[in-house]
Formats: sequence, structure tokens, C-alpha cells
Amino acid sequence: MTQAPLITFIMPAYNAEKVIRDSVTAILEQTIQNLELIVVNDGSKDSTSLVLKELAEHDHRLKVLNVENGGPAKARNRALDAADPATEYIMFSDADDRLLPDAAEKALKAAESGADLVLFGFTIKNTDGTENNYFEPTGEYTADQLGQALPNLYKANLLNQVWGKLLRADLIQKNHIRFPDYRWGEDRLFIFECLQKQKKIAVIPDCLYLYIMQEGESLISGYYEKKPEICILADQKVQELCGQFRVTDESVFRYMFTKSVFSCITNLYSPSCRLSHTEKRGYTAKIVKNEHVKARCRKVAGGIPARVVGVVLCSGNVTLNLAAARLAAVMGKVAPKLFQKIKHRK
Repeated sequence: MTQAPLITFIMPAYNAEKVIRDSVTAILEQTIQNLELIVVNDGSKDSTSLVLKELAEHDHRLKVLNVENGGPAKARNRALDAADPATEYIMFSDADDRLLPDAAEKALKAAESGADLVLFGFTIKNTDGTENNYFEPTGEYTADQLGQALPNLYKANLLNQVWGKLLRADLIQKNHIRFPDYRWGEDRLFIFECLQKQKKIAVIPDCLYLYIMQEGESLISGYYEKKPEICILADQKVQELCGQFRVTDESVFRYMFTKSVFSCITNLYSPSCRLSHTEKRGYTAKIVKNEHVKARCRKVAGGIPARVVGVVLCSGNVTLNLAAARLAAVMGKVAPKLFQKIKHRK
């Protein structure tokens, strides 16, 4: 009888032939060897499936699911359904990123205190070779204590992604937590639901996940018509979390929401957006006329740039918002380092 895996790793993959070998190897070579890795080949049109087949032939811990393209949310849900029912923990990784060799071991050590969810730091490697680290100090928080830490964890970008975390499998499976069917923002909605159900969180400051920025557009920088809808839905979930964990100051959450909503308009000037000028105006009008947006973008913290963006959004003026978004998009191309510094201000 084979031993049940201690950790199940889940990785969606789409057209990842150039990068997935290193990503898979980084997981299979963890210092913790008692694991399974489920890679969902999400309808790739390149040789991703061939690379995965070769890797699986050399390591039985790698399981490959080939499915029709449905996006990362559906892919991760398929893997959750296929995970060994006896596994104790779940970790997620993307097909173009790297997990440091001792990431699982350090996360498991932190979970020994009884944590349902372990958060650890991550490094963004930019296309120019520079790096940005995101982390918070060591801490343990019961449900009664989480309200103290929640604003800083959110502002440090530790709650927006599904990777960079160790989750107790029971937390997910017994509560039947699954990813909503979106192609952007689905991971933060998943994590928010986990936060609502968890009883204890552990945080370790080590940056154990390497997020590698790729040339060209991503789901983050590209246009996606449902982004405003997801931003509002996520912010409503945030308000529920603030109420549940008795957070008294919501300024950080309004700041993060303002940035997200404004990025929806900025993305109208990405190459992936095929909307006409009239359609862009209609899209922007729905955002800036929305009552939730107007209410949550007032009195924004986070410095002068964030306050200016908040005032622009609250003005309800479509022309002004499009002009500001276009300026931001141009700045992102002309002065990318300055733009990233402002965008990722912590």
C-alpha cells in the first residue's frame, strides 16, 4: 500500500512548454518528499503535454490531467477533486513560477501550531531582472486576533493569490471551497472564503515563492471584461471579513480597492482590449457611476497618488477617468520602474 501524500501540490498549465519543466522540478525536488503534484494541462496547444508525460514517466508523484481549456479556476477545481482524500495539506503553484526548495518544509513547521492556513513571503522577479519582496513578520493569529493583522496582510499583497500558502486540506474539502469561474481574481475570492472558515493563521517572513514576470501581457495587465465585477465582489467579501474579525479601520481596504478598480480602466489601453472608443466610454461609465465604487473610493489612504485616483474615480467624469488611465498606461511604458513603485506601494 502506497503512503498517502502529506501535501498535494496543484498547478494549472496552459501553453507552458518553455517554463513548466523547471516549475515541476522545483516541486518534486522539495526537501519534503512525501507529496503528490497534480498538473492540469488546460487545453495547451503547444508541447506542454509531452513535457509533462516525460516528467511523469520518471516520477510517479506527478499526476497529469489533460482537460479542455476552461481557465485556471476550473483547472484547480479539477485538481482539488482529484487530490488524494488522505492528503493533509494543499499548496498551489503556477506553471511559470518557482517554489524554493525548502518552502514546503518551512510551511509545515509553521503549521505545527495548529494553523489551518500558513502565509509566507514571495519575490517578484521583473522582466528587467530587478526583484521586489513581499512579506510580513512572523505571527500567529486565532480568529479572535486576526482583525489586528488583516489590514497589513492585505496591503502586503499576501491575500491576493492562492500561491505562497499552505492550506489544511480539511479546511478546503470539508467546507467544499472551490474557485469561482472567473479568469482573473478567482484566487483572492477563494482565499477570502478560506479566511472566513479558518480558526488559526500562521505567518512566516521567508520569501519562498518566486513569481516570474513574463514578457508581454498577463491576466493581471490585460483587459478582462469582468474585472470590475470581480473587484466589487472581492471588496464586498473584504467588508464581510472586516465585520467578522472586527477590523476598525478600513482605510487600507479602500486603498486596495481603489487601485484595483482604476486598473480596470487602465487595462482599456492594453493591446488585448479591442473595444471601440464608444465602448470604452460605456465600460468606464458603468464603473465610475457605480454606487459601491463612489462610496469606497472616498478618503483613500496610501499617499498622494492614491488620493488623486480616488478623487478622479469619485468624480464620475468618464472623460477625466479615461484621460487619467491613459496617462497611467503611458507612464507604465515610458517609466516602468516609477510606475511599478507607485503601483506596488505598500
